[in-house]
Amino acid sequence: MNTAMIRHLVLKDWYFQRGPIAASVALGVIALGMLLSSSKGVFYLGSVLLLTVVISIGIFLAFLTVVQERTQGLLPFVMSLPIGVREYTAAKLAANLLLFLTPWLMLGAGATTVILMREAVPDGLLPYTVVLFLHVLTGYIVVLATALVTGSEGWTIGVMAAINLALQGYVYWSARLTDVAATITGPTVEWVPSLRTVAAVELGVVAFVLVATWQWQSRRTDFI
Repeated sequence: MNTAMIRHLVLKDWYFQRGPIAASVALGVIALGMLLSSSKGVFYLGSVLLLTVVISIGIFLAFLTVVQERTQGLLPFVMSLPIGVREYTAAKLAANLLLFLTPWLMLGAGATTVILMREAVPDGLLPYTVVLFLHVLTGYIVVLATALVTGSEGWTIGVMAAINLALQGYVYWSARLTDVAATITGPTVEWVPSLRTVAAVELGVVAFVLVATWQWQSRRTDFI
């Protein structure tokens, strides 16, 4: 594979998305600051804002780096470069994973720090928060794969909408699992069996979707 061109394409996406990523991180930091408030209302709003920011990063990345190249007619130009489908796919996967995982890890680490340092926030909330962040990552990977495989704005929006609509159901269901409900407000960090299982499934889905996307794209001769 043409690794030099892959690197250039990755840097290109990083260059054009550096502003939105920086703005999202700044908004995420504001949300983390709200989590330090002694007001329960402000804490709740900060939690919602933080989750919204992380989800939004994934949404605009999939659209701006993949779908928009088709809708604005940029893909034929990109594919006129000395690259094939494999190089293009590798560049998009690498760029998107780096662009998403950087703020995802930063804001996840910030949320972990807030939970552990604030006495008013039970440490038992930490495992659930980690699993919730993994759920957002899983949803992002599915949306990204849809954008890459279909190149369709409609399909990408449909999958994104379905995942976001299911989020509330996921939060409601996972928080009420028997062992989770018994420990989520506790004073200690406990990785109960339900959370370990959910985390393993989410990571398995991420790995499967990435591998399946790569295999599918590798068999294509063109997709302009």
